[in-house]
Amino acid sequence: LIEEHGAGSGRTRDQELVRYVGRHGVVSIEQVMKAMGVGRTAAYRRVAACAEAGLLERLDLLRSEPSVLRATREGLRYAGLGLPFALVSPSAVVHSLRCASVAQFVGEHFGHERILTEREIVFAEKIEERPIASAKLTDHPDGYPRMHRADLVAFADSGTIAFEVELTPKTPRRLKGIIRAWRHAKCVKEVNYFCAPGLTHRTVQRAVKATGAKGKVVVFKGMPS
Repeated sequence: LIEEHGAGSGRTRDQELVRYVGRHGVVSIEQVMKAMGVGRTAAYRRVAACAEAGLLERLDLLRSEPSVLRATREGLRYAGLGLPFALVSPSAVVHSLRCASVAQFVGEHFGHERILTEREIVFAEKIEERPIASAKLTDHPDGYPRMHRADLVAFADSGTIAFEVELTPKTPRRLKGIIRAWRHAKCVKEVNYFCAPGLTHRTVQRAVKATGAKGKVVVFKGMPS
């Protein structure tokens, strides 16, 4: 399929592109440009080739926003990812795109090879059969733990750091439960919250203070674009 669209180096870059999209679920063309280090024309050309080969598809989920990209099942296989096909809803796409931007920012600091997306965390925890970037909230009636999973995780030299992307305020009770769980989670050394300014940021700050999680949970106002 994709081999028809270029020589060896091109095929490697196409695989890198499809892998990037597949790891995140959905991304924008601007995020592809930044991650791949290419201009708009080159990004559109490469995306078009991968879409023609059936490896990527464009989704129009938001009327006010450009289409986003998703890896097809064939694309996931081509990229060597064991991840499931991404199911995307209009209500979740903005959060997914923000997570991809934060992952790019965090990867530039810690190294992209040290970052796992939420999709990869799910996959890794199933294989490892242990929490990698998840905190226990409560137990289900059947005795199984109810977990809260991070949006991203970085394996830094100093320890494992979880990242949360908070765009809208959760109820104080729910948020306190999550942050309290993170405070006691042994699988991560630190949790960084990137929060939308205003009420969302203030709500997270208050929850951190109320649960005594300062020192384990770090709150940032705003997030990478």
